[in-house]
Amino acid sequence: MPFAIFFRYPFIRRSVLEMAVAILLCVPSLVYSQPHNHFDPSTLPPIKKGEFLLSQSLNEEALQLFQSLIEEGREGGYAFRGMVRAYENMKKLDEAEGWIENFLADNPGSSSALYGSGYVHYLKDDMPGAERLFNRALELDANNSLALNNKGAILSRQKSYTSAADMVRGAIRINPKEPMFYRNLETIYKAMGDPGLIIADYDSYLEQGSSDLVRGYGMAVGRNLRQAGFRLYEEGRLNDAIVKFMEIETVYKHIRHQEGLVPIYFSLGLLYEEKGEAQNAIKYFNQVLALNPLHLQAKERLDRIK
Repeated sequence: MPFAIFFRYPFIRRSVLEMAVAILLCVPSLVYSQPHNHFDPSTLPPIKKGEFLLSQSLNEEALQLFQSLIEEGREGGYAFRGMVRAYENMKKLDEAEGWIENFLADNPGSSSALYGSGYVHYLKDDMPGAERLFNRALELDANNSLALNNKGAILSRQKSYTSAADMVRGAIRINPKEPMFYRNLETIYKAMGDPGLIIADYDSYLEQGSSDLVRGYGMAVGRNLRQAGFRLYEEGRLNDAIVKFMEIETVYKHIRHQEGLVPIYFSLGLLYEEKGEAQNAIKYFNQVLALNPLHLQAKERLDRIK
């Protein structure tokens, strides 16, 4: 579909760019080509394997894996979280609650189990019960980052945004490699009406030189800028949208998020193609192919331009 059509039909304009980038971000084989038949879930770490099973709706298998990890005393709160999610997917949260209660009867000092029980109550929309259990989990282990994160989510629901952000930032300091925490903090900042705070956090840690925190916040900044770029594109402000995507390029280069550059360069190629600047479009599509020679969409765009 010619990009010139997008200005006459703005609902098409937004969907094409946003869908193209979303697909690239969500489907790893398009970003950094790896044939599906080469992927072996058994090579994943246990928690990642369980999450993969959940993503494939293999809930019974995931449940057995997470329960075996718990019984072996491995993986802590993440095993409880995965187990609860498996039960939730099967619409059996009451069974999850009973299983954890039995575990706690034998292990009353388990902060991870108390977190798991609190997570069940959270999913049941019992916020007072969830908060009470998260507090008990934190009394036993002040570094229970999952409990801190969920307590932040409860405070956000109560519109106590400053306290909520403090909780989630605390979770990030404990486990700076957990992407979920950055996403939740970004959500809180948006609810506060100041989504740009995530950029201020990134700049602060950039100055301090904390690599894990810089990478985590950098990924969140990339999402923030990408959403801003989509909005500008929807408004027909192509030049401003291009600036946003170039800002993402700078961040991703700094945090060495090479695979993330693929959809960014592809977006820039699409934007310049719509502007009618063929040479710039060719440059960015070629940059896509330099990172991922098997990128079919970039090859197709180049063939159309040439």
